[in-house]
Parts: sequence; C-alpha cells; structure tokens
Amino acid sequence: MNQLTTFAVCLFVTLSGWVQVGTSRASEKPNIVVFLTDDQGYGDLGCYGSDSLETPNIDRLCKQGMKFTDFYVHQRCSPTRMALMTGSHAHRVGCTKVIYNKDRIGIHANEVTTPELLKTAGYTTGIVGKWHLGEWDAFNPTRHGFDFFYGFMIDLDQGPGIYQNLKRVESIRRKTDGKHSPKLLDAAIGFIKKNKERPFFLYYASPLPHTPWIPNERFKGTSQRGTYGDVIREIDWQVGELMTVLDEQGVAENTLFIFASDNGPVLGMNGGDAGPFRDGKWTDFEGGIRVPCIMRWPGMIEPDSTTSQITGIVDLLPTFCSIAGVDSPGDRVIDGRNILPYMKGEKVTKPIHETFIVPGSVIRHGRWKLLVRDLKPGGKSGREGKRPAASAGSLFNL
Repeated sequence: MNQLTTFAVCLFVTLSGWVQVGTSRASEKPNIVVFLTDDQGYGDLGCYGSDSLETPNIDRLCKQGMKFTDFYVHQRCSPTRMALMTGSHAHRVGCTKVIYNKDRIGIHANEVTTPELLKTAGYTTGIVGKWHLGEWDAFNPTRHGFDFFYGFMIDLDQGPGIYQNLKRVESIRRKTDGKHSPKLLDAAIGFIKKNKERPFFLYYASPLPHTPWIPNERFKGTSQRGTYGDVIREIDWQVGELMTVLDEQGVAENTLFIFASDNGPVLGMNGGDAGPFRDGKWTDFEGGIRVPCIMRWPGMIEPDSTTSQITGIVDLLPTFCSIAGVDSPGDRVIDGRNILPYMKGEKVTKPIHETFIVPGSVIRHGRWKLLVRDLKPGGKSGREGKRPAASAGSLFNL
C-alpha cells in the first residue's frame, strides 16, 4: 500500500468517525436545566448592562450561549410558573394572581405539564426550590410530572416548610434564604449526579432575590449594591456551581441550560434594577414583564449570540417538546410556540410571534406595544366589562 493509499484510508476512517459521532450527538436527547430566579430585574446582570453588579458566571453562560433581549413573562410569580408548566398564558388556565398559603387553588389535575410530556420521552424530572402553584397535597409537583421534589410549596416566608417529594422534612417559621439556599443547591447537584446516565429535566426555582433579602454569610458585604447585591452574587455563584457539576459529570456538552427571571424586580432604595425599562414587578410596563433570558446549548446554539425576536416563558413547553421529539398537547390551546429556529440561528421568513399577548393589558406587535389599563372581562359572573375609555390606553414604540 503506497503512501497516498494509506493517507486516503486514514482520511476515510477519520471522517467516518466524525460522521458517526455527529450523528450520535444529534440523535441524543439533551438534558434540560431551567434556572429561574425570583424578582430579578433586566438590569441586574453584567451581561445585560449592569455596571454595579458583578455576575461573572452568568456572564460566562451568556458568552457561551444566546442572549434574549425581548423575553416576556407575567408580572408576578405564580402566573409565570403556571405558564412555564402548561405552555399557556396563566389566565387561560385559571391562574390570575399570586397563590398564597391556605388558598384553595393551584394547578389543575387536568393540565398536561412540561415534566409530564418530557417523561413520555424518557426524561427523569426534578424540581428544586419554589413551586408556588398550590399548597395542598393535590398540587404537589410529584403529582404533576416531577419524579423528584425538594423545596417549598409556596414561599419560605409563608410556610409550612421544606418538602422532599410528598413528605415535609423541615418546618420553617420565617424566611431564611441564607440558610436554605445552599441546601437547595446541594439537592440540585445531587439530582444531576444521580441521573447523569439518562436524559434529565431539572427545574431549579431559586427563591432569590425575593424579599426579604437574606444572603448566605459567605456573601454578606461582597457587592457594591448592599444586601440586594450580595444576594445577586449568591445567585451567580449558584449558577457557576451548576455549570461546574455539569462539566465534572461529563454532561455539559449535551445540556440545554436556561437562565431567566419570573418577573421584574422590586424597586426602591437599594432594590432591583429594570435596566432601561419603566417600572418593575406587579406592573405591565416593560420593567415588570420583560426579563433577562440566556440559553446555552453547545453545538446547537451559537456562542456569544443575541436574538431580539419576541419570545416568552410560554414558549418553553412547545420548544422542549420539539427537542425531545414529543407532540405538544393537541386537545387544548397552547399559546407558546416552538422557538428552536431562533435558538439555532435559522433564518425565518416571518416572526414566530407576529403578535404577542401578555394577558391582562398588553399586546406586543413588532416594535409596538399596546398597554390598556384594567382591560379585563367582567369578573366571575362572566359579564362583559365596561369598555375602557380610549384615554385609558397607551401605545408605545419600543
């Protein structure tokens, strides 16, 4: 065999190996990690323009993935979480307000949830942190598609304590994020290590930086922005720890990692920052419903990329279904859309969302946003409400 023939054979074997590896990589179902913070503003990250907060790990995640500039959620906690679980606007599935302890409401048994759909594709599913979709046993995450739950049903300052699956393992009388957030992180790391051999979905619902701001001792006094800044530093550390364990367990290259916030920040003295946007949590101005979102998926999402297309939390369910190879529910309205083409940088002939609605009072179309104050149906009776005067609405060119 002459040198040219030998080279040709070696080249064929090498290229064949690349093709096999590439084909195998494309056919694997990726792990999915969703890290959702609680009341974090658009301007509370270095990669989103903050010059007073250091977030090196989240900035690194952004550098390795895609930044979404126009990502929408609901203006408060429970509705956003309901939209994530159902792929539908929260108002459509009966969640119009924050769910508090002792409320006799929660996610309905008939809803088909994100983890339930992923389980049909062979995923192991886990949630760590804040559920906030009902306190009663019937609303427990393990009854709605999650194989594993470690966290709290409502919020740390509303009791009744920390749960592991259906069992309460620790009672809590007041909010102590500084003590409990490391426990949540340990549970998330344990879930990743235990399930690294098969596709997993981890929903890490951080209780930070919701008020009252109580950072862990190691982060007190470490920022330029007081206690709130210290809590942001702790969030950034947690993101870094999860990135590290994904690397150490050899699964980072096949993991879609998503970072986002459930709504805008609590404003005020030494509070959060909505960046260039008006107002914050509890409002339908951009500061309340437009939040940071970062997605990293090596080999699929181009590093250091940005999209300004209109997207939202409702899009995650249909997108995950597309990634996992399962159909979205066909027997109900799913408001979300598959945004995988945006994530992969594909050219689209028209926007996936030509018109995007944030239920209650907001319609976004292209660069234009219509904000109509108190535009609601006529209450529980189902009667049509009085048509608001034209002066009650505002049209903004974003």
